[in-house]
Amino acid sequence: EVGSWGIYEYAGLVFLVMLSFVVSNAIAWWLEIGRQKRIAQKTTVLGKKSELKTPVTIITGFLGSGKTTLVNRILTSNEHGKRIVVIENEAGKLSIDDKMLRAGD
Repeated sequence: EVGSWGIYEYAGLVFLVMLSFVVSNAIAWWLEIGRQKRIAQKTTVLGKKSELKTPVTIITGFLGSGKTTLVNRILTSNEHGKRIVVIENEAGKLSIDDKMLRAGD
């Protein structure tokens, strides 16, 4: 009879579905291994270049939390022996710290 499947046809279909699942997972695993190798290589290269990078500290906080006091102490202290650059980004119309920062020019 045409169109009638027996147990062997269903078993073959299940086998093909499982085989495609195994093959697709093997391909995904192989691609992931390659991706991890590329990431490791880039990390090694960036690690060697990290000596050339400039350290950056970002100071954030709520109004009145002591940000200006901290920056003022860092700028007026000679104990650390470092050259300091301040990049200020104030969002308000009135610049509160502008006069203090310009005084150090």
